[in-house]
This record gives sequence, C-alpha cells and structure tokens, in this order.
Amino acid sequence: MKRMTITVLLAVLLLTGCGPRMEPSDNVQGGNDNNIVQVTDNEVKGSGTIDPVSEPGEVRGFLQDHQIANGDIYLKDGLLYINLVKPTENGEKLLADRYKSGTYKTVRVTHSIEELQAAQDKLGDQDLFSRLNLYSTSIDVIKNKITISMPDSSEAEAKPEIEKLIDPNLIEYDIQKLSETPDVVGTISKIDNESHRILVLEEGKTEPSYWFSFNDHSEMVDSTGGSVTFDDLKEKGKVRVWINGAVMDSFPGQAGTRRLELVTSN
Repeated sequence: MKRMTITVLLAVLLLTGCGPRMEPSDNVQGGNDNNIVQVTDNEVKGSGTIDPVSEPGEVRGFLQDHQIANGDIYLKDGLLYINLVKPTENGEKLLADRYKSGTYKTVRVTHSIEELQAAQDKLGDQDLFSRLNLYSTSIDVIKNKITISMPDSSEAEAKPEIEKLIDPNLIEYDIQKLSETPDVVGTISKIDNESHRILVLEEGKTEPSYWFSFNDHSEMVDSTGGSVTFDDLKEKGKVRVWINGAVMDSFPGQAGTRRLELVTSN
C-alpha cells in the first residue's frame, strides 16, 4: 500500500478549498445515467468584468445569495469551473453578467455540494470507520461524488453497509490492495501496553520513526504466516509493517497497522 502523510488524521475529510482533487479529463469527465458530469460551452453571453479565479470565495457567495444550485467550484488550467445542478438560462445569465467571459466554465452535474456533504455526514454520524475499517472519505468536486477509501479486505462487508445509508450513485470507492512489500521494516524500540501500540526504529534511521497502533482488523503473523498476538511482540524484535490508511504528521509518526509480520522476536 502506498504510504500517505497528512497533517491531521481525520475520520472524515471535507473539501474546503477550490483546488482540484484530481485532474479531470477533457469535456466529459465521467458519470453514468444517474450521475452526469459534463462541461458546457458557455453559450450565454454577458457583460461580466470580474475574474472569478482571483476571488473563488466571492463566487461561492454569489451562488448562495442567488440560490443557484451547485456542486461547488474548482480550478483547472487557469479557469474556474462552476458545477451547476440543473442549470437554467437565467442562472447562466447571472453568471455571465458578473464574471468575465473566458475566465470560467460551467459544468452540468447531478448532485449539489449540500447533497454530497449530507451523504458524507451520514458516514460520520455512524460508527462505521472503526467497525468496517474505512480509511477516509472525501468529496471529489470534479467527479461530483464521494470517494470512500478502504482496504480490499473490508470491501465485501463495508459496501452493503454503506449503501444502506447512501445512494450508490453518489459513491466512488478507492479500494487499496495489500502491496507485496511492507511500508516499514525495522525493530521494536518500545511497547506501550496501555495504548496497545509499538514504537519502531526504521532501518537506516537513528531515531524511532513510527508509533504503530492496532485494532480488531490488524493482521499479525510470524515469518511463516502463522498467527501471533500483541503479547508476542518484544523489544528489539524485527518487524515488517504495512500501514493502515494515513500517517499522522508528527515525530515519531503515528499510524495504524494493517499487517505486521514478526520476523524475529528479539
């Protein structure tokens, strides 16, 4: 699994900026019969003089003040893209009379940002992250969907539970397979029995690198694949660790354990 570092580890991640989460393809950016995402040609002309790229917050305020249903905004290639839900000629005219031609594009989408946030909040209100071993959720403004990240070992159980709460058309899954190579190889420097975690000195480092915590979904094996428990871990034991989700940006770093292989006990 690819190692990720973030400043703060959150159960639910909300998109608060207007920068792109990922690069969209040209024109039609995906979707299905129930999820349209299509850049329009901005055929409505107007007298706008404001460059929206320099004032994205003002654009959000304008959309809200004029009750223009939207799926938020994002930047790409020097233009501001405005996601519109069921765009009307009147709404497009309001935009054209405020914002300079050639500085923005409108995108026809299915879901409003409020709808996406409400759906994401349902995940936050439920005790699903720990029970189903989910990594994170985020709102992908470009795809007009919620992205839910999880290990492939959680997929079979998690998807039906999630789709009881949220319309599947709102969701894109990021299923992360276990890589053949571990994220960290090192030795155990300290064992915190009270917090159920270990401090690991990564190979090639001079100071302990990571605190690794464990939950009910953490897999623990020895070098032959046999099962081991937390009580089998000893200081100076060599371990190979696969990280569960993201790494909290601290020193030492803090992360969950997806899989731990105990190479030698001491």
